Amino acid sequence: MKVIVASTEEQVNKLDELIRYIYQSAFPRYFTDYEIAQYMEWKVLHFPEEKEHPLYTLDVAFRAITSLEVIISILDLSPQNHDLLKHQNLFNKNVDILTQSGLFFPFSYQNFLEKNSTKHSDACSIYAKPTNLYII
Repeated sequence: MKVIVASTEEQVNKLDELIRYIYQSAFPRYFTDYEIAQYMEWKVLHFPEEKEHPLYTLDVAFRAITSLEVIISILDLSPQNHDLLKHQNLFNKNVDILTQSGLFFPFSYQNFLEKNSTKHSDACSIYAKPTNLYII
């Protein structure tokens, strides 16, 4: 007999919050809106709906949350401020953990070395979180 402890509602909410942060803050800095739309179609970091998925267990959800937080921390650093090889290895390790958790994240560290080269800043992305909610 195997006992499995289900993830808590807070863990599910935290995972959802981290995934939204990546789509709204990290991706617009490195990818175009067209690329981000494709990632949504490909279900990158798509949270599974079936409750039997391993991601809905306490241990797997915790590992996925931790991995997403580490990846976000690495992406929020500027490349000049850290050891590339050390962070590349840490990034790849956490991508592997996400894959084992059942989240699709098909990126390598090299995908995030150069910022989005469009004329507009990430503030102009349709996926970026708005700076304010008022239109003047």
